[in-house]
Amino acid sequence: MAIGRSDDTVGDAIGPLLATFSIQTVAAVALFGISVVAPAAAPDIGVDATLIGVFSAFVYGAGMAGGLLTGSFADRFGAIRVGQVLMLFTVFAVSILTLATPFAAIAGAILLGLCYGPVNPVSTHILARVTATKLRPLFFSIKQTGMPAGAAIAGLIMPFVTALYDWRVAIMTAGVMAIVVAVAIQPLRPRFDTERQPARRFRRSDIVEPLKLVAGDARLRALAVVGFTYSGAQVTVMTFYVVYLTAALALPLTTAGLIFSLLQLGAILGRLFWGAIADRYLPANPLLVGLGIVTGALTIVAGLYGPGWPVWVIGAVSFVLGTTCAGWNGLFFSELVKFAPAERTGEVASGMQVFIMAGVAAVPPVFGVVVNLADGYRAAFIMVAAAMAAAAVHQKRVFRKLDRQRHA
Repeated sequence: MAIGRSDDTVGDAIGPLLATFSIQTVAAVALFGISVVAPAAAPDIGVDATLIGVFSAFVYGAGMAGGLLTGSFADRFGAIRVGQVLMLFTVFAVSILTLATPFAAIAGAILLGLCYGPVNPVSTHILARVTATKLRPLFFSIKQTGMPAGAAIAGLIMPFVTALYDWRVAIMTAGVMAIVVAVAIQPLRPRFDTERQPARRFRRSDIVEPLKLVAGDARLRALAVVGFTYSGAQVTVMTFYVVYLTAALALPLTTAGLIFSLLQLGAILGRLFWGAIADRYLPANPLLVGLGIVTGALTIVAGLYGPGWPVWVIGAVSFVLGTTCAGWNGLFFSELVKFAPAERTGEVASGMQVFIMAGVAAVPPVFGVVVNLADGYRAAFIMVAAAMAAAAVHQKRVFRKLDRQRHA
């Protein structure tokens, strides 16, 4: 099926949408579940909870490598099969983490990265072929709600499971969910993995070509800057939020988990809302710019939290921050499909994932370093806000320049 055909039916895309949403949700439950249980797990592992940023760096470093090869694996084995393998990586990752040693934490992070890094490329590979052009922003946004939905599930369930049993039991819930999804999506394979190429061989160009495709187009390069910065800021906020609320404000883990879930609820509703209006009522690209600027302002507000702030105010700010900080992803991947060369969307998504993973590998540990150097979170939040604003302005300038050249 040609990418973005206007005569694609909604029914054709429902199965793949549910599959990609489920894969993304489970990967997020595992990834952000680690952040949620970090205050309880860190003493058992023998590290400080602020080292969650270093853990994230290992996750996303491995994700960069896995994401680059996703297109090749999807071509050879089929995207649905690759999605099932990603779920198995999740099971292995959380199982190893329960060993509670620094080495096990690093190994689990690498396996988790091999799961999380390919999620967006493989999802884009699937949805780009079955979604109508006019529905693309909405469907990609719905799929992308899997990330905040998974994080919200982690924030709601894992603190209570940790309190009732142990953080190891809590994190293993993600492994159980992964097994269920891997089995549940199998019926889709005969229909949606029909274009696989079993004789396909892996080449060195499989690693280089996706990056060349991104670097060869000014619009894709600008999107890469946005992907690096926005994803880095988003994951930094998500990674440190519970640690920040418990350490800086002395909130109980259960209260911090509920606030974290409000952040994720805002992300879910934000992605759906922005996806519903993008390219229908407002162009997607200006929305991307606006979300970056507003996120920067709200991030500064979050950095100003203090012990005297009412919990309901923190919850309200967290909800709104979620709508912007984590609301951009569906628009981003819709724009990626719009500007990618025909029939090479999967490769472009793999190349773009390198920049996304680089952002989320680099920004959280830098954030942690700034927290320690400044002896507090405020300066670190200001740093994130400045980066978001700079990326948004750069995106606006590049696209405005290209529009002027096109109409000259």
